[in-house]
Amino acid sequence: MDTLVIDADRRSGLALLAGALLLAALTVVADPGGRLLAAPAAVIALLAAVRELRGGALLRADREGVVVRQGWRTVSAGWEQVERLRVVKDRRAELLEIDVGATVLVLSRQRLGRYPADVLADLQALRS
Repeated sequence: MDTLVIDADRRSGLALLAGALLLAALTVVADPGGRLLAAPAAVIALLAAVRELRGGALLRADREGVVVRQGWRTVSAGWEQVERLRVVKDRRAELLEIDVGATVLVLSRQRLGRYPADVLADLQALRS
């Protein structure tokens, strides 16, 4: 394997889009105070939906390094900058942690669409 690409789950983007449409409809029928709250929330939800649906791959890794999309930013790091890769098990979830100096990138199974341990094995294979 030369490149690992994990695309973002589109369900969260579609849910945000549905929420934006619901808030836009609420803006039309609400009183002035409700419009003041619902209109900006609809715009924010729409922007977040567009980001989720058009943002590209969630995680991309190759022999050079790793690129992870975290919210509104993208973090790129060469393998020499990656201090630690590990899977953390919580009471309810497994999380993939990528420690890049002062930044810790955390990806859940839900966001990855795969088991974090499987992604960790693929990342370690690319790193070595």
